Amino acid sequence: MLFVVQTSVAQYSRRSGSGVRNSWEFGFTGGASQFRNSINPNSDADVKKFNYWNSDYNAAITVSIIKNFSPKFSAEFEFLTTKLSGSWNPNNVYGIPLPATAQNLPPPFKTGINQFTLMFVPNLNKIVAPNSANEKWYLFVKLGIGASFLKDYQALYSYGTGNGYELAFAYGGGLSYTINEKIKLKLGSMWYWVDTDRLDGVHTMRPIQSPSARDDNSVFYFNIKERYMYPYIGMTYGFGQIQSKAHFIRGNNSRFLWFKPSTSKYRKRR
Repeated sequence: MLFVVQTSVAQYSRRSGSGVRNSWEFGFTGGASQFRNSINPNSDADVKKFNYWNSDYNAAITVSIIKNFSPKFSAEFEFLTTKLSGSWNPNNVYGIPLPATAQNLPPPFKTGINQFTLMFVPNLNKIVAPNSANEKWYLFVKLGIGASFLKDYQALYSYGTGNGYELAFAYGGGLSYTINEKIKLKLGSMWYWVDTDRLDGVHTMRPIQSPSARDDNSVFYFNIKERYMYPYIGMTYGFGQIQSKAHFIRGNNSRFLWFKPSTSKYRKRR
């Protein structure tokens, strides 16, 4: 009877399809990054979002470690490395950024990025329709926080601080397709919101507003934030099995054996 019950449990578990058989996954993705825009959050800003550049697409790769807590939720630590670059767009309506005015037309910029991000990843299929969710594919979103290590390859202005870390927030989503119990393919896109005005190689500065404002702080940096994006395609490999929470309960009638998996109602076997 023990052999029969164990076989039945294994078959039931596979039929029920938890959607997460591996407790850990290792991922690798490749794609292209692009500088998107600068964001001015100041209330007196004439233009909230702007981009001086014809932004290039540059190769980008990531490696990640994913911890699956349940079929609905997981956490992911990601390391991304890439470069952002672009050439001056003479048709932009924002003028030439300070302090690049003296250069007439700014030269191309190139900034290197090493991005470290910890993200929360919900499985939308399991959350929205847990009883009818497809086990082969699912939609996911990502929300996270991390740090961007910036490297000045070709800057328009001497920052003084050199290379350094900046706070970053990440958000995005995509589609995952399960090939087998170990391998998944993923297609998606991420946006990174970085607390800096250095991504595009130039500080944006506020000009003097009036003669009365002429003091040591009359020209200062805007509270600029900047964004870049990363569309990608990749693969993850799973390892480590999630332990089953199923257990057995002896019923009031000793002739019956009751089986209670964690995701179903009681099942009765004679």
